[in-house]
Amino acid sequence: MPSRTPTPTGGPNAAPRTAPDSAALVARLGGDVAAWDLEVTSAVALTPTMRRIRCTAPGLADLSYRPGQDLMLAVPADGASFRRRYSIRAFDPAVPSVDIDVVLHGDGPAAAWAASVQPGDRIEAIGPRGKVTVDGDADWHLFAGDDSAVPASLAMAESLPDPDRALVVLEVDGPDDHQQAYTADGREIVVRWLHRAGADPASATNLVAALETIDLPGGHGHAYLAGELGVVAAMRAALLGRGLTPEQISAKPYWRAGKANAAHGEPERE
Repeated sequence: MPSRTPTPTGGPNAAPRTAPDSAALVARLGGDVAAWDLEVTSAVALTPTMRRIRCTAPGLADLSYRPGQDLMLAVPADGASFRRRYSIRAFDPAVPSVDIDVVLHGDGPAAAWAASVQPGDRIEAIGPRGKVTVDGDADWHLFAGDDSAVPASLAMAESLPDPDRALVVLEVDGPDDHQQAYTADGREIVVRWLHRAGADPASATNLVAALETIDLPGGHGHAYLAGELGVVAAMRAALLGRGLTPEQISAKPYWRAGKANAAHGEPERE
């Protein structure tokens, strides 16, 4: 098992924050959280804007993970490091390996690391983290967000026993950024792709319009919203306006336009 003691999704462009001490973080978070000495085994382009980084580590087969959760990486920058959280796109305990899909937005240190990382490189990770996972009591599931929401949304949708009960609405720049996703038994996840076509990724216009008009099934549903902080707030308001209760909505901002994420890897709020 990995050590749980002192052995061990952010804004695009801004000065990095120094990474908090890993031992203190693991001790504070507790539970199944552990520190991992990850080794990159492959790094490939999925789309023009997203790269898949596959990693392994001693004891990784013991990772207790639920789709939707993430790993907090100590991203290197100018001789230091800072924390950024990335969703676990896939986990294979037989290898063992984890896949982390990273959006290559902007020219900040996190994007630079993701674009240049090669097999054999190592990086410290802490996790799994995150409370937004599939609601097993829901009759249907709605996943919505921007590019940064793609990995977690597809991972959660793939984990559903009935993918036909999933509504997936994701905004990317264009058709070249589409991805396919399948359940374990080979059924394809149907995704409604929205295209920005070069527009501001921090604009909520497309996603809000889609959520205001999408046909919602009967029964008790649950929505999972992720992406830029202001966009997530606007999507949440749109769904509340359609009659969903706050308890039916899991909203997770991954980044904030024009602001670096805080040292713990999440966007700061006013």
